[in-house]
This record gives sequence, C-alpha cells and structure tokens, in this order.
Amino acid sequence: MEWTLEASVDELDHGLYLLDLGFQNRKQVVAAYLLVSDDELVLIETGPGSTIDHLRRAMRRIGFTSRDLTRIFVTHIHLDHAGAAGLLARENPALTVHVHPFGAPHLVDPTKLINSATRIYGDQMGPLWGEFAPIPENQVVPFEDEQVLRVAGRDIQVYFTPGHAWHHVAFWDRGTGTLFTGDVGGVRMPGQTYVCAPTPPPDLDPGAWANSVARMEALHPRRLCLTHFGPVYDPGYHLSQVMPEVEKFIGLGGDLFERGADQDRVRQALTAQMTADLGGADPEVLANYEMATPAYMAAMGIERYVRKRNG
Repeated sequence: MEWTLEASVDELDHGLYLLDLGFQNRKQVVAAYLLVSDDELVLIETGPGSTIDHLRRAMRRIGFTSRDLTRIFVTHIHLDHAGAAGLLARENPALTVHVHPFGAPHLVDPTKLINSATRIYGDQMGPLWGEFAPIPENQVVPFEDEQVLRVAGRDIQVYFTPGHAWHHVAFWDRGTGTLFTGDVGGVRMPGQTYVCAPTPPPDLDPGAWANSVARMEALHPRRLCLTHFGPVYDPGYHLSQVMPEVEKFIGLGGDLFERGADQDRVRQALTAQMTADLGGADPEVLANYEMATPAYMAAMGIERYVRKRNG
C-alpha cells in the first residue's frame, strides 16, 4: 500500500479535499482535510512533521502552497495530528493555529510533549515524527466549546470531545452534515467495517469518551471524516461501534494486566483481537490499522488507565 502523489488528493465535494499524507510512505494511514474558498484556505489536521513534504506536494497538486494557508484546526496535539503545525506556522507568520485550550500551551512550548514522546519512541522519534517546532503564542488561538467559526465559506462548530485525550475536539460542518472526528471517532480503513478504538496514554477515559460519542451521535451527521482514514458514509453504524470497541480493548487488556501480564503480552492479545475482528482481511490492511493505532501504544494506555482505576 505504497503512497503515490497521483493518489494523494481526493475532492470529496466542492471546496473540501482529502489529503493523504503518506505516513511512512504508506497510503491510507494519516489524512488531513483542506477547506477552500475564494479568500480562505483552512487545514484540518497537519499530520506529523515527517510528512510535511507530502503535504506540500499534495497541496501543490490543487494549486496551493503552505504559505496560502490562513488557518489550521487540529483535533488534538498528538504527533500524528498536530506535529507539523509549528513548521507550517514558522514558514507562514500570518497563519493562525486553533486548538483546545489545554493543548495550546504545548504548541507554544512543546518541550514536555517532546520529552514524553521521546521516552516512548527513543531513537525512532525523528524517523517517525520529524520535527515538532514551537509556535509563537500570537499565532495560537484556543477554541471555545460549541463556538461557531465562519471559515472558508462554512459554519464550523467546535465540540469538546474528551476520552481519547482531554484536549480533543471535533468539528461539525453544519451546512454539509460533515463531522471531522479526530481519534475519538475511532479508526477505520477504507472498505472495512471494523472500527478500532485508539487507547494510548495518558488521558484514556472511557466515561468521557462515551459522553463524547453520544454528543456526536446527537448531531446526526451525514458523513464522518476520519483522520485514520477518510470519509465514512454510514455514520450511525460507525459511531455505534466505537464504545463497544473501547470497552472490548479495556476489558481484554485490563483483565490481562490484573492477572500479571506485561505490556508485550497485552500487545500480542490486542493485535490478535484486531486480526480476528478484521476477519481475514488483507494483511496490508491490518498493517495500516497497526500504524494508525499501534497495539503497543494501546497496551500502554490501558495499563495506565487500570493503574489509575485501581488507585
């Protein structure tokens, strides 16, 4: 499933483009979305710093450069969603980056975020994620819950949606019925029915997650746009699968941790569960799920949650 520039752009409807960022040179792992109007160019999600060249090349295919961007919206500050925001802001001082207020300080000074990620990824930090640059404070704008922003000819409403991360938000395009879910809406590869729940550390909270899913369901979206990966046209079914999958992962991993299993044993069990749920799909599809939501990260998140739950 090698990424190609020719297949990196998909016009979903007038003024809305899906950009495949070619994470680790694979297609259909990390997406960004571009909103286009006569006077604004808005990017939803940036991908990591390691994919910024793919982002630039995809934008050039539809006649734009990164310096044409007016705003960036990120669902949360995890490296695969906001990692390139600082690089884009550095080359475009007029650009504003919008983020949950809890995430804003970490975009201005990403030291803690980088140190935390480095403890996990070690010498793979650079190859996986690239540079995570700080953003000048005057270029960072915090969201407010339920605020409506008129951007690129659209009314975009912001919903705070914790559960996957405390600083997570979703974006509701009221005119088209499109909901940009980030990771709280789960991971689902094109052509598959399996919805995987990404449960990384440190903020996993199934109660908050359930409330966030209920909040999204109440909007009755006509289409979901997932960061991992792409548009979903059966939103009712898809959202109904998210919490059962969260609970399945936590139940499976939590039971093993309670019985003394280590993280590697839990990782293996989660991978086996994903494989079974995919029901014999192409191994390349499983590989894309694994790249979008690594089982070892899910195991780490569940272990932290179980320790916190047990006091």
